[in-house]
Amino acid sequence: SRLLVKSRPGFSAALHLFGHLLHLAMALRTAVYASLPLTLLGVDLAPGCGCEVSHCCQAFDNSYPLPYIFNSSLPGFSSTRNIVPRDSAGYSAACSFLNLVPGVFDTEGNTSLCSDLAKGMGSTTVCEAIAASAEASGQLQTRRSVLSTFLEPGACAELQDGACYESREGNAVYSWDTSEPSWCWKGLTLGANKLQWSMTCPEEGGLRILAKWMDDNATNGESGGCLTNPVDYAGGLQASVRADDWNGGSDGSPRWRCFDVPRGDIGSSDYRILAYSVGDLPCAVGSNMTFDSSSAGTSLSALAGIAVAAAAVGATV
Repeated sequence: SRLLVKSRPGFSAALHLFGHLLHLAMALRTAVYASLPLTLLGVDLAPGCGCEVSHCCQAFDNSYPLPYIFNSSLPGFSSTRNIVPRDSAGYSAACSFLNLVPGVFDTEGNTSLCSDLAKGMGSTTVCEAIAASAEASGQLQTRRSVLSTFLEPGACAELQDGACYESREGNAVYSWDTSEPSWCWKGLTLGANKLQWSMTCPEEGGLRILAKWMDDNATNGESGGCLTNPVDYAGGLQASVRADDWNGGSDGSPRWRCFDVPRGDIGSSDYRILAYSVGDLPCAVGSNMTFDSSSAGTSLSALAGIAVAAAAVGATV
């Protein structure tokens, strides 16, 4: 025998109304969260975090020796610095951080191409891929220090909430460095003026970044090289980045800071300096920290799960 329970009309109507209100509340919550800046949600993602892996496979040249800079375990080469000058648009330098994720690139000698794993990630972003890998996430805070510095046209205000971006047309310089920064460069020339910039680790600790538009006569009188004294950069960019000054560093995002270079009287256009830090902090005292690789296994299963999910979503669209 079966027990039949007959609900009253009023109860059914109330249950239907409750379900309708619950649906509206969830939709409203989603809309509110989507409208908030990521910084208000406790997320401080680095510029370029939102670049999809599929975009990076098409728009980023992961050329030699970048894979070896991020992965010291690769055999056959040991590099400390790589500089890439460019004058064309469409470059997404933040895609370089995918080198932290094991298996994304197939690297052999001077060739480094997206692997089948990367091609299956679909709309997975750079920082989502890093967050899904235990080994990559571990390298955000410890292990080999990599300081990435991008000097490019534009202003910091144009970079919003970790969104993917491509470089503008114009002279730019992209640098990845595993050694302690101690250099000055005056190679960015626009007309008769030069944008000189310097990165050092002063005695008081922290990373010092100097940049200024100067005329062609601004050189060190003794060596003919560019200027390194902060006094010579008065009116330009003079920034100091200590351990607590970095943004990001979690949720798959590298640490980062962005600085606008003042035009002054002779600057021809807006330029910014984007600095990213991966691994041990640059200029940190006792930064040669050890890292227990046995406690940070590669989460390839998590990455494979993302790829499967991405494929499933694509099949339902």
